Amino acid sequence: MSNVVSLFNDTQKYEERPVVVLADDDPSIRLMIRHVLESEEFDIVEAADGIEAIKAVEKHHPALVLLDAVMPGIDGFTTCKQLKDKGHTDIPVMMITGLDDDASVERAYDVGAIDFITKPIKWAVLKHRVRSVVATVVAERKVELLAYRDTLTNLPNRLLFADRLEHSIDRSARHRESLALLLVDLYDFKLVNDAFGHDAGDKLIRAVGDLLARSLRRADTVARLGGDEFAVIVESISGLDDAISIADNLSTILEHNVRLDEQETFTGASIGIAIYPEDGEDARTLLKNADTALFRAKEKGRHCFQFYKPEMSVNAMERLDLENSMRKALDEDQFVVYYLPTIDIHKNEITSIEALLRWDHPEKGIIKPGDFIKLAEDCGLIVPIGEKLIRTAAKQLKVWRDEGIDNQNVSINIAPRQFRDMDILALFKEVMHENNLEPTNFTIEVTEGALIENVGEVEKVLNSLSDMGMTIALDDFGTGFASLAYLKDFPVDIVKIDRRFIEGTPDNREDTAIVEAIAGLTRGLKLRLLAEGIENERQLQMLKGLGCQLAQGYYWSKALPAEQYEQFYLNRFYNIG
Repeated sequence: MSNVVSLFNDTQKYEERPVVVLADDDPSIRLMIRHVLESEEFDIVEAADGIEAIKAVEKHHPALVLLDAVMPGIDGFTTCKQLKDKGHTDIPVMMITGLDDDASVERAYDVGAIDFITKPIKWAVLKHRVRSVVATVVAERKVELLAYRDTLTNLPNRLLFADRLEHSIDRSARHRESLALLLVDLYDFKLVNDAFGHDAGDKLIRAVGDLLARSLRRADTVARLGGDEFAVIVESISGLDDAISIADNLSTILEHNVRLDEQETFTGASIGIAIYPEDGEDARTLLKNADTALFRAKEKGRHCFQFYKPEMSVNAMERLDLENSMRKALDEDQFVVYYLPTIDIHKNEITSIEALLRWDHPEKGIIKPGDFIKLAEDCGLIVPIGEKLIRTAAKQLKVWRDEGIDNQNVSINIAPRQFRDMDILALFKEVMHENNLEPTNFTIEVTEGALIENVGEVEKVLNSLSDMGMTIALDDFGTGFASLAYLKDFPVDIVKIDRRFIEGTPDNREDTAIVEAIAGLTRGLKLRLLAEGIENERQLQMLKGLGCQLAQGYYWSKALPAEQYEQFYLNRFYNIG
């Protein structure tokens, strides 16, 4: 790919006036050939010998080279061979020769010439052959160029970006300078696609590409690597302060200046940054470390950039190992479902159970969701794992009903990615049909974070599930995204208070005030309130006094495997065993 950059820059020029290098030691021959070919809209670069011809080729990367076979110094045959040895195999060479013996013709082909013109030159033949060869070269270069240009934005694509990064590193090494590699990933791109269609998504990508290109120097490289990810190469930076300034500027520009059809669109970007030579002395290492920094930036949220730090690689390897272990666990059926009872605290009865995922690791034992669910969501494994949980819980309900425990309702958590990447409605209809269950057998739990990630789609699905007869619970209320609008606009039946507010009550005044406020809010909206993490009688009595109806916690039971939960249920309510 050594000639990719010159190819990218020169192809359009060659389409208008292709360059031909002409090497002949006879000025009069050069003059006549120039006159003939310039009338055909070619640009002629003259050389008086082989050495000048080689320099002209390296400078202009022409569409064709015309070489006189016999010249002082190095002859045309030797010049042609040296050009090919230097890597200019994509540039055709035609020999002009007064030698008509078979050995000379064969030698011309052996050194890489594609054709030869004999002297005295027949001008009509020269024009025809040059036109034909150059037209083929230009057409081939146009086709080749498509492999290096992103068709949507007209920016360099991943292949050309890789070549430019190599060249940038070489220049930086020669001049002993630093360069910054920035990977830019957009927020809300899928939301634009889902809400307005793929045409709008394409417009957004083009607008961002144009904005990035206009925001940087002409010498900098902006490339689209695919999807909503862009790359920026900035050479000759003086240090971290330059990189910070560039990243901050790009973040601010993308946050406020992207327009679609005259309407301003508020998007955001995460940016990962790696610096040469500190973060890598070759393109592969630099790109890998920038990607690691981008991953960390995406974890922190929108309008965020992150520099690479060596410890990130260690964390990335640990995450990769965990992801691989999760994939193996899914294949080997290591994920199991535990059941946590929900109690009506006024009747002291079990009203439902929450199905909770556990990882039964062959070496580490039971691993709780907090240690793997976030990664499962990031890498997409939450979709097959979540489907397994739904199917397992539904089958268990059927088993209990067949055993005479027929008043069970199971609560299932649905992650944001499940709303995006799976047909939740179709899945629940399927499992209900397979297990002869009703919608009233299910409660769907969603977090406030899930509601704000894809409002339109989530609201549509929840309304459909609610219309079917399922109960909808809002989990972790008050932990960072709390909004009255969610309780008014979504079909919420139950609000769950996170355990972190319960554990400080009734002694912690702030926690108690929050619980009282949420209790008052739900009473006013006629919603049921469920408190998590009840551990003692004082907490229970306080919640009863606030009108809380439902609760979970160690006060009654921890989450249990199906067999142990069944025994707990029977022991508590039928005094069996």
